[in-house]
Amino acid sequence: MSSESPHASEAPEPPRPPARAGPPRVRLAQLARLTRLTRTWWRVMMLGLTTIGAYGVAFYSFGVLIGPIVADTGWSLTQVSAAFSVGALGAGGVALVSGRVLDRTGSRPVLWAGLLTGLVMFLLASYARSSLEFLVAWGIGAAAVGGGLFYNVTMPIAARLFPQRRATAFSVLTLIGAFASPIFFPAASAMLDAWGWRVTIRVLAGVMTVLVLPAALTVAAPSGVEQARESRERRTSLVEALRSIPVAGTIATFAMVGMASTAVIVHQVPAVQAAGLSLAAASSLAGARGLLQIPGRLVLTVLTRWWGTSGALALSYVVAAIGAWALFAAGPFALVLVFVVASGLSLGVILPLQGMFAAEVYPGEHLGTISGVQQIAASVAGAAGPWLTSIAVDETGSYRLALGVVGVLQLAALVAILALERARRRNPAARSGV
Repeated sequence: MSSESPHASEAPEPPRPPARAGPPRVRLAQLARLTRLTRTWWRVMMLGLTTIGAYGVAFYSFGVLIGPIVADTGWSLTQVSAAFSVGALGAGGVALVSGRVLDRTGSRPVLWAGLLTGLVMFLLASYARSSLEFLVAWGIGAAAVGGGLFYNVTMPIAARLFPQRRATAFSVLTLIGAFASPIFFPAASAMLDAWGWRVTIRVLAGVMTVLVLPAALTVAAPSGVEQARESRERRTSLVEALRSIPVAGTIATFAMVGMASTAVIVHQVPAVQAAGLSLAAASSLAGARGLLQIPGRLVLTVLTRWWGTSGALALSYVVAAIGAWALFAAGPFALVLVFVVASGLSLGVILPLQGMFAAEVYPGEHLGTISGVQQIAASVAGAAGPWLTSIAVDETGSYRLALGVVGVLQLAALVAILALERARRRNPAARSGV
């Protein structure tokens, strides 16, 4: 009898091959969901790219360009800021024309006109040899882009593409558009350091073209006339709509907010520099402020579910006022950070919430035209904001007075929007939106 263990004669088991990983179902599901979202919302995404290019060049980059242009040319801060103000004023007139064309013929003529005119005039501005030449060229270019490619056009287009899913369309549009400032503030600053302001403007004009062209080529929204034929909404004349308290009050309130917001956006880099930071640091913080729009827009649905459109909008005005007053008191870096966070988050929700509130108030068949009228009011106020801020800084040598007024305007908008909502609740017939 053998003394070996009964298991000793057994052959060792061959090593098992490694188990094959199962299909990555979670990733496949996420990819399928992303594909469905893209297939549904690709036109709004193209409009989002348009927003990045238009706002990034005509709006956000200008705040970085001001200082280097003044330093290189010897033109005064007020002269350079006047170019922005002329563009903002002109954008109002262009917006009215764009709105009428949008309501009557659709979106493509508006997008093409804004892109081509803006491209040519920005290129001419880069060759300006006097402040007057710069004012005319930049002013016309910014007017064409601001009146034909800003939210006053892209929001009505998105609303008409998705009339039953308007809130989601606005969320997608403004979420993508939120990348305009975090991209263009630091990018423009880096270009200025490398090439100077003239080459920077030329490159920015090219980038804008690349971003706007896809929407101009592929997005075609129906006109307001076509949509009105298919809907059952109560027809109302344009004059009747503009005379109504909800519509007129909404336009006036948004203009007041535009004055405050534009003053901060255009002057935020030099205002932060006045708190003791370098141009690079101030530009980076401006980019971070823009990036903070994104979490604000991600919680947009939650805010409107909890507070309603008007309540969420009122809350955003309070946060914006806190940000302005933090920069007013800035000196300690912590207060600069409060400004960046508060103003970034509030800006992230103010734009889409104002679009949603307007869509509830304005008649659908006149949405483009009334948005154009709103843009005129906002352009006048937006032009006045940076210009008055420049005058205040030239006279006082500080941004404190201007920032204090900005905070007051935001709180005034809070009171106005709550009063408008109360009036609409008392008179349901005044709810003229769709």
